Order: sequence, then C-alpha cells, then structure tokens
Amino acid sequence: MKRYSRHAEKKRDHILSAHKFLVMTKLRKIIIKVSILILTLPVTILGTNSKDVNAEETKGFYITGNYGSSSITKADWKATISNIDYKGNLQFKDGSGWESGMGYDFGTLRTELTYSQSINDIKSITAQVNEGAYKGTSASATASGDLKITNIFINSYLDFPIGKEEKFTPYIGGGIGGSKIDIDNIMVVNEEIQAASTWLFGYQGKFGLSYSISKNLNIFGEGISSKFSDLGAAGEKYGLESDSDFSYRGGFRLNF
Repeated sequence: MKRYSRHAEKKRDHILSAHKFLVMTKLRKIIIKVSILILTLPVTILGTNSKDVNAEETKGFYITGNYGSSSITKADWKATISNIDYKGNLQFKDGSGWESGMGYDFGTLRTELTYSQSINDIKSITAQVNEGAYKGTSASATASGDLKITNIFINSYLDFPIGKEEKFTPYIGGGIGGSKIDIDNIMVVNEEIQAASTWLFGYQGKFGLSYSISKNLNIFGEGISSKFSDLGAAGEKYGLESDSDFSYRGGFRLNF
C-alpha cells in the first residue's frame, strides 16, 4: 500500500512538473510576444508619424514667379468709325511675359492669386465693313506698336508626385480673373482709333513639371494658354477677343 502511494505521488509530481513546464513555456512565449509588440510599437508609430510629417511639410503658404514667352497669336477687333461699323483681325508676334503671386499648398491641391503681364508686338491688321449693303467689303487699315495685357487670376492646381522621394511632380491647373488690355492706336480708313484700355474676362490653362530642390524650394517649367474674352465688352466703339498658342515659362516656388 505504501509502495502504491509512493508510486502515485511520484506520478502526480511528474504530472505537476510537466504541467508547470508547459505553463511556463506558454508564459515565456506570451512574454516574448508582448515584448516584441512593445518594442515595435514605437517604431510603427514613429514611421506613421514620419509619413504624416512628410505630408505636412508640403503644406503651407508659398510665393511663386515665372518668366518666358507670350504667344497671343491674334485678336478679333471691332470699332465704329464715322458711324460705320468695322471689324477685323490683329496678328501679333511672339512676345514675353511674367507672373508672380502667393498661394497655399494643401498637399496635392494648390490655390494661388497671381499678377501677370505680357507684351506682344503687332504684326499685321485686317479690316472690313460690318454693316449694311457693303458688309464684308475690305477696308484699308494699318497698325503698329504693341499689345500689353495685365492679368489678375485665381489659379488652382492638382499635383501628381512621382516616386518614393517625390522629387518630380507633374501638374495641371487653370485660372480665371480679369485681363486689362492696352493696345496701341490703329488706323482704319485713314482714321486713328483710340485703343481700348479696359478690363475684360480672362482665363488660362496650364500644365507643367516641377522639381524639388529642397523642402522649401521647387523649380518648374510649364505651358500656358491664356485668353481674354467678351467681344464688345469694351463698349460699342471698340471690342477685342483673343486667341493664343501655348506660352512656355520657367519659374520657382518657395514655401515658408
């Protein structure tokens, strides 16, 4: 009986030892997993915050400027001379233009207010009667000097960063606002027409590619198609409406 009891006790002790070993093994595994989780959690949080910080770094106010060509190719005009309505077409040479402004970068969306000017020499002019029995009849006309356009636009852009470092960023955009037109005098049927100096509705479209030199400085090249509109908005005596090829410009954007 004693032998049986001793044998049972040894068996029970062996089972308890095995059970304790299994419990300790599971406990060690749990402790290891928890330790790994505790150790990696700050790294994970730090990595997530790093991405958020990188996204935040692109946001904020900026100033911008560019300079390049101006390709206002032609403008339709109209005028009343000696109580007779005339209309025609003005052709322009390629000129130059610049733009400056201030904006806010929301991340992939940017919005800015810009002031710009361009100047193009007058190349040629055509004229014809625009009323009565002689409507469509050619008239003599000469023109010289230049066309100067001043724009105040509100522009918006969508950015499409490329690659992990996002150094290169293609973008598209456009803007609307006012265009002030100043054009030199033109001669039609030997009478000088005082050119309009007035604000018209203006708009433009853009596409470009920027390169990030540093966290705060980007350079870019872009194509711009800008127009002024509403033939006759300058009044009954005078009217202009333009057409444009793409102008190409280079510039910078400085975040702060």
